[in-house]
Amino acid sequence: MLAKRRGFYKDGKEVIRTPLLLPSFSSKGFPNINNILKATEEVIDGEILVSAYDLHHKKIEGPFDYPEAIFLDSGGYEASLDEEFASIPKTDYTPEKWCMDDYSRVVSSWVSSRPSVIISYDHPNERIDTVKQIKRASETLPHGENIFREILLKPEEEKSEEVNIEDIVKNIHRFAEFDAIGVTEKEVGSTQQDRMTNIARIRQSLNTAGLGDKPIHVFGSLDTVSTPLYFVAGADIFDGLTWLRFAYHNGMTLYKHNFVTLRFGTQVKSHLVDARCSYENYYYIKKLQLEMRNFLINNDYNCFSHHGDIIESALRSVIEELEV
Repeated sequence: MLAKRRGFYKDGKEVIRTPLLLPSFSSKGFPNINNILKATEEVIDGEILVSAYDLHHKKIEGPFDYPEAIFLDSGGYEASLDEEFASIPKTDYTPEKWCMDDYSRVVSSWVSSRPSVIISYDHPNERIDTVKQIKRASETLPHGENIFREILLKPEEEKSEEVNIEDIVKNIHRFAEFDAIGVTEKEVGSTQQDRMTNIARIRQSLNTAGLGDKPIHVFGSLDTVSTPLYFVAGADIFDGLTWLRFAYHNGMTLYKHNFVTLRFGTQVKSHLVDARCSYENYYYIKKLQLEMRNFLINNDYNCFSHHGDIIESALRSVIEELEV
């Protein structure tokens, strides 16, 4: 089975457990993101993801002492015009300056009472080959008692739309020094089947190299359908902004106002819709995370309240393609 309980460890003790579904916060598309962060503090009792870019540009303010752990993202998403799959394109978005020096200032001064996963630097206009990405991450990711290091792998050229899976697999032993390996959903394959298969290839290569306990993080995927598909293919950590853009309901991702009508009726005032959806989505995320953990114990697709048959069928196709 490609899916497995993994995590982040210090001195042999588990600090962060996977599978892990991370509610993400970003100023891209959410100019009032700091207010959203503050409003959700009262319900979030797990881990979160915030951006080093947003900290540098003072879009958000700490301290973040309430989460179980904090993932500090690379800043590449906010520095680009690219969008996640589940997003509404913003034609008026203009990234602010973001460079390695900005990133280094944020991560070198990072202080938190919570365990922190620092993700390697990214900028859409600074593409380099996979080996150089590994070297850069090795040299720039900080070390610390309460810090874990995660490399985010990106396409090798500005015109490339996908990561170089062959180079990742060929250099798999070089990832031993990192605590986790990340890819974005959009850049790990052109179809759902391709994405699952490529995630499974990375997982198999890690297993073969004796690095099978390294979590794989899929950025931009926090969805009712795709997240469990990538999970059974061998990924462990999932984040995205879908939980702020839409609403989760009965295994589907819906327009917020439709969800509120289905869930609460027609009398909810419009200015309350976002808060209702964010709270409900967070509880949905926690429930799906529990279902994924139960699946690891029981190896039973009925652990998933929705789409279990689709998940099982999709994994069989991946295994057949890989000839596992």
